[in-house]
Amino acid sequence: MVNYQDTISTLRKATEQATTVLSRASGAEAGLQQRVRELEDELRKAKEQQSKATKEINALKDDNAELKDDIREAHTEIKLLSQDQELLQRELDLERSSNKRLQNELREFENCPEDFQHLGEILGTLDEAKKQCKQLEKQLQVTKKTEQQLEHSKATIEKLTGRIWGLKDERDLKEPLVQTAVATRRNFMLQAREKLSRDLGEDLDTEYVKPGDSAAHGGDGLADEALLLAGFLDSERWASIFEELYGTKLGEFADVPRGLRRAKDCEVTIRVLQSVRGAHPSFQARSEAEAMILAITKEYEKDGDSAESSLIVQNSIQRVEQLTEEIVESARGRLAGRIFSEPIEKS
Repeated sequence: MVNYQDTISTLRKATEQATTVLSRASGAEAGLQQRVRELEDELRKAKEQQSKATKEINALKDDNAELKDDIREAHTEIKLLSQDQELLQRELDLERSSNKRLQNELREFENCPEDFQHLGEILGTLDEAKKQCKQLEKQLQVTKKTEQQLEHSKATIEKLTGRIWGLKDERDLKEPLVQTAVATRRNFMLQAREKLSRDLGEDLDTEYVKPGDSAAHGGDGLADEALLLAGFLDSERWASIFEELYGTKLGEFADVPRGLRRAKDCEVTIRVLQSVRGAHPSFQARSEAEAMILAITKEYEKDGDSAESSLIVQNSIQRVEQLTEEIVESARGRLAGRIFSEPIEKS
């Protein structure tokens, strides 16, 4: 029984000692944790100071680089200033040398009074020359104004010349239309005269009536081309019809040789001719005319200049015009007579 109590007592003491030790250890641990926190704070502050120091070092490096650039620029400016100073020194030496030369010349003039008189004469001549220069400058200004006016006049003349040529081209373009319109309206006036039973004492039937009929109903490539090019008919819509009739693109018929134009006009007249009721068409004349037109066209395709100067070809064209008149008169039930006016020359 006594042994158990001793053991228990011993255990109690050991327990108390262990508790004391544990209590001390807990206090030491708390102290250590506090110390760790303090060290961590010091470490953080040290890192912040290190970062700040690094930034300051980088800033100093940048400042150092800028200072180096400034130093280089300063050295460059010093070199340039040194060079400028050398140039100024040279100019100063030249001025001094020139000054000495002028002083020597002045002393020479002082020793020679006659030279002063010559110098006065030279200065007077120089003044006269300056006055003449001013007068020449004024004359030059007047001349420049005149040249400007002349250039303006030339430009105006060129514009007017352009307008004149434009009007001439327009006149040449519309001339076939004018002649066709004149022939047609003359025919109307003759009809009006007959209607009013007025006799002017002259027979104008051959001179005016038949050419008027031809102008209104016969082929006329120049007039038809002018009708389209001048805008009296829509060229986009009528160009294909014109090309089919005359075998030439719109705008190129005026360049066709004169004889071939005459033959083409006859061909178109025969092609579009309509017979009146009771008329007796001349099939033989039509066949002969068409064959001759084909032969004439081939001659012009071979050599237009030779065909234009060939008497045989030109006689064939006249024969075609005669046959065309016969065909037209036959289709209208009238006797043949000249219905084609003289062909229009295209300048």
